Amino acid sequence: MYKLGKYQFESFKYRPGHRANYAILSKPGGREWGMKYSPTYSYSSEHDVLKKFSHSQIPKRYDCGRGELFENDKLVLKEHYIVLQHFEGEDIVEYYKQKGIPDSDEMGNVVKYIASVAEPLQYLHSKGYAHTDIKPGHLILHPDTGIVGLIDLELTIKIGELIRGVTKEYASPEQKQMNNLLKDVTDSKGEKAVLSQVRVDGRADLYSIGLILYEVLTGKLWAETNQPPIEINKMVPQKLSEIVLGLLEEDTSNRIPSAEKLREEFAGL
Repeated sequence: MYKLGKYQFESFKYRPGHRANYAILSKPGGREWGMKYSPTYSYSSEHDVLKKFSHSQIPKRYDCGRGELFENDKLVLKEHYIVLQHFEGEDIVEYYKQKGIPDSDEMGNVVKYIASVAEPLQYLHSKGYAHTDIKPGHLILHPDTGIVGLIDLELTIKIGELIRGVTKEYASPEQKQMNNLLKDVTDSKGEKAVLSQVRVDGRADLYSIGLILYEVLTGKLWAETNQPPIEINKMVPQKLSEIVLGLLEEDTSNRIPSAEKLREEFAGL
């Protein structure tokens, strides 16, 4: 049994590519609450940004702070933590790695799941924010309901602001460009110069969705193939293949422009 502050949990998992351990709380919350914790990373900014949102597919936040972690009454170390609504389910890419590349019978479910993701994204973007860290582990699919939860808003920014970091494998071209420019920045003047060259908005999230959808449909990474998904998986409908390529446009002016438009495109399948 583990205890961190007033919170208890029986086990935790470390997710590769994440800075935090994650546990489902046994007390309080009755397994409806989860906790991210780290010895080095504060969750105050994520806690603050989450209070701006109220959507069933974005987790509610309950608490954050710093406390002592005990394992069976033995002190381990001090940890920063955030307590959130727990979304039951699994990483959408991992789900299809286990299930197998979707065939024609499964395409409807794939569309339903990604259309589900578009709903919280449309909400987030309408509030003037971009997630900027869309990757498989941040899209939690509940297969029984077909609803996808959008989690881990640590790097969420107000549209038009500087990004706070990138996951390179799932970042948009404009995020990568901004990240490279920021490497040499040392002051606010330099930051303003970067913002005059690159703008990151909701279309960056859509590019990341395209990368994930491509991986689901083909079992491969876009960066490794650059082939239309229909050329790798013949079961992918032509229209769906075109939607994926529309999400993966390098030039933001040619990319599918909004989560609302993406939902319209899916509705036409």
